[in-house]
Amino acid sequence: MKSPTKKLFKSLLYLPVIIWALISIAPLLWIAALSFKPSAEWNAFPPTFLPQAPTLSNYVSAFMNSPMLTYLFNSLVVTMVSLFLSLLLGSLAGYALGRMKFPFKDTIYISLFSVKMIPALLTVIPLYVMMYQLHLLNTLWAIILAYTAMGIPMVLFVMKDFFAGISKDIEEAAMLDGCSRLRSFFFIMLPLVRPGLAAAAIMVFVRTWNEYMIALTLTSSDQVRTVPVGLRNALGQRMGELGPMGAYTLIAIIPIIILFLMFQRHFVSGLSQGASK
Repeated sequence: MKSPTKKLFKSLLYLPVIIWALISIAPLLWIAALSFKPSAEWNAFPPTFLPQAPTLSNYVSAFMNSPMLTYLFNSLVVTMVSLFLSLLLGSLAGYALGRMKFPFKDTIYISLFSVKMIPALLTVIPLYVMMYQLHLLNTLWAIILAYTAMGIPMVLFVMKDFFAGISKDIEEAAMLDGCSRLRSFFFIMLPLVRPGLAAAAIMVFVRTWNEYMIALTLTSSDQVRTVPVGLRNALGQRMGELGPMGAYTLIAIIPIIILFLMFQRHFVSGLSQGASK
């Protein structure tokens, strides 16, 4: 049995984690509570944490007074398409760099990975010029292509070590049975690296969903704007209206929370396995 001293010491070890978790989640809980408060409670003194008369009027106002549904649809399309392309191309590149031998492999990997170290701000003007020349400005495809280019190195970095850690005997046995390398990749290798795919998918999704600067630069109308750009415009127009501002913010972050809760186990498993490789 553990002595009381050891139990106390173990409890004290959890204390900083609990405090940090409360500090991290407190703003989210405050925003959620604020989004349900009527206007009379926004600046009430003394302030109350929970709404005294909960209402959905702030959410109704958010959807009625701005094209929030359009922003959500655009963000969903851009995020899912760029996520699919990033996972597909990044996994193929990670497979090649992790399991195949060819000249300049390390140089290619370093070159692709170095893209992650370039600040997004430095790519804005070149991206704008490129999309202008391709006649893609103010279209969803401009954002999709830019986000895919940003997502591929992230997926590559995660998946390379996962593929390299799989025994070659598994793939060689499949090929002896007549399985092509491409078929082996999709039906044998990918199922074995699902934790890595989940971790990479969540990281790419969060970065893509929250990205602001590139989406702002490449779009100029509400019809193609994403949630971060639309949210910033809406908050600027309704500055001081705390209830609708809370509703806008909560609407923007709910998809990320849902995604993480759905794939939390795979995400943690992927990160822990990737760290040990």
